[in-house]
Amino acid sequence: MGAGKLSDLSYTAYLKLLKESPEKLEYHDGFVTAMAGGTLEHSLITMNTGRALGNVLEDAQKPCRVFSSDARIRIEATNRSFFPDLSVVCGEIERGEDDPHALTNPLLIVEVLSASTGDFDRGAKFAHYRRLPSLREYVLIHQEQVQVDAFYRTETGAWEITTRMELASSVPIKSLGIELPLATLYRQVPGLGD
Repeated sequence: MGAGKLSDLSYTAYLKLLKESPEKLEYHDGFVTAMAGGTLEHSLITMNTGRALGNVLEDAQKPCRVFSSDARIRIEATNRSFFPDLSVVCGEIERGEDDPHALTNPLLIVEVLSASTGDFDRGAKFAHYRRLPSLREYVLIHQEQVQVDAFYRTETGAWEITTRMELASSVPIKSLGIELPLATLYRQVPGLGD
């Protein structure tokens, strides 16, 4: 999470504040948190991943859309809204009942981990994301080392993890039936994929 918190706001008040704010604000059941800017490495990994997802999905002719971090995800069950680095929706887009500019049915969410957000992304944020019935996969990409963790929800509702740490390997994205090469995700990232 970023710096600066506001508390005890309704979701309607949050949406009004968000509309007037020059920065992204996440909503945490009455609390609003400003998101801090990312690093150049974070931005590059996010763009590499978004491009790779879009290309593979287009080649496979899947009816899916890849959304950037400008797309807000609304988790009505826990009264939260987040801006993940990337999200994928297949089929119809479903919007928040109280927020028509927020997605409620991502199949896949991708977060690029940083030192300041890694624990939250792996822990509390993932707990909230798991409350989305549509979510089948949550992918965490480390920006300080070559490592991708893909959490996949099985038919029984259990979550299994696949971890890849070799630049020459690929991570399976089981929810979409595709694989993403780590060399593509880390392409031109200094010290990792140069």
